Amino acid sequence: MRPTRDAAETPFVIAFTSRDIAFADYLSALMYRGPRQHDLPAYRASISLALSASAQLARANFVFIITRADANHDEELRVQNALIAAGVPALICHLQEQPAQPATPQLPTPAQPTRQIMPPQNIIVLPLVNGTLDEAVALKKITQAVRHRRVFDELALARYLPAFREPVVKALIEDVAVANAAYSLGTGILEINPVTGLPLTVADTVILTKNQAVMAYKIALAMGMQSDFKSVMPEIAGVIGGGFVLRQAARSLIGLLPGLGILPKVAVAFAGTMAVGEAVYFYAANGEAITRDGMKAMYEKALERGREMAANLAQKRDAMLEQRASRKAQKQAEKLRKVQGDVIEAAIPLPPAIAD
Repeated sequence: MRPTRDAAETPFVIAFTSRDIAFADYLSALMYRGPRQHDLPAYRASISLALSASAQLARANFVFIITRADANHDEELRVQNALIAAGVPALICHLQEQPAQPATPQLPTPAQPTRQIMPPQNIIVLPLVNGTLDEAVALKKITQAVRHRRVFDELALARYLPAFREPVVKALIEDVAVANAAYSLGTGILEINPVTGLPLTVADTVILTKNQAVMAYKIALAMGMQSDFKSVMPEIAGVIGGGFVLRQAARSLIGLLPGLGILPKVAVAFAGTMAVGEAVYFYAANGEAITRDGMKAMYEKALERGREMAANLAQKRDAMLEQRASRKAQKQAEKLRKVQGDVIEAAIPLPPAIAD
């Protein structure tokens, strides 16, 4: 767990800069809004700087340059180009008033002030409603922009900045649940094959539960909880145990139907992992464990998604197996044609030599 912990505790700096330093302060402060915002490392990862503070901006790991969409952007472009040349990712945030009704975009007319055209991939638009920033949309766009560029470790982003905690944790839970479902699909195929004779019901239970435990620890790191594995895991052991019991009960029922349990087992693996992850997230965000009824409702909701996930994975598996069988049949046909050709060639006698 040490590499995971070290990555989650790696410091970084995201800087917000603008001609209006007060607005840069405001956006920087938004990064500290989110679940468990009272539990933060002492290190400050989001700062605000004046647009003229070029030396300090160059030491940041990521920079957002804020300006109004209808303003002249020459200075902002100069700063952005200098940062990108220095290897610092930099995005321009356009503050743009949202029309009451959707309007058709129009090209600038000659009467408007001319300004340089910015590449779309280096711009995000932050909506204003009657001059006030739509904070929910702004937070979503800013966090997505940072995560999309993969500059930072996801757990570190969430650990230092609460605004990233919910999207990072939700994505983590989803990824582990899908991975466990895919693993369960593979072992389920072997479980119903009497030739193997392997006790995979026990083996995959151990592996899936281990994956859930690692996920729970990563959630704790992302949520700003203490980073020592041995200290934090007892706090959430009860949550993991509850999810384990739910998953085991469902798996034992499915086991009563030999040969018919692959897809249900995949659904249970997905749902059990989702329920454990959501329960740990609930505990970390609220400081209390979810109720038994809440856990049951969460599991049942996840199970519905798990059934869909199982069907999708099965379709992909069947398509892959069909392609593999088709390639194997083609190779066998080519081999057979070659053998038949060799036999025919050997059966044809050579013509007698023509004497001079």
